[in-house]
Amino acid sequence: MAEINLNILTQAQPQKENKVIYNDLRLDLVLGYTNNDPLNKGKEVRDLLDDVNVEAIQNAFINLITTSPGEKPLNPTFGINFGDLLFLPVTEERADAIGTGIIDNVAANEPRVNIINLTITPDIGNHSYICNFTYSIPRFKGAKFNLSGNLSRSGFSV
Repeated sequence: MAEINLNILTQAQPQKENKVIYNDLRLDLVLGYTNNDPLNKGKEVRDLLDDVNVEAIQNAFINLITTSPGEKPLNPTFGINFGDLLFLPVTEERADAIGTGIIDNVAANEPRVNIINLTITPDIGNHSYICNFTYSIPRFKGAKFNLSGNLSRSGFSV
């Protein structure tokens, strides 16, 4: 009688050190290149470059800030509704309201990120807000990361 060994299905596979957990398109949409032909070492267009792990989470974090609810067809509640806050005169009170909206929406929509510190500074001369984030990613041993950008009526720029 034949015997089938199913124990191989339950054995843990060794973990790679540089394992890709998260993957996302690079926000600036840069083309990647490869050298496929060993005889002709010229570069060939491969595809759009992607970001992995920490960079992919940062992309998702920036996408959350730059998306308004209703813009993402399959997830209409995704994004932050700044309303008219970015079109009204820049004040400290509005900076506080923007910061509260960001913290609440990141907690609701991006569980991979824990905001440690958020500073929203009004830049009255440029009619914008300077945003400084310090956040951690628990999946990657809680390492701390910083992200600074400018939030205005034209969007969020890093």
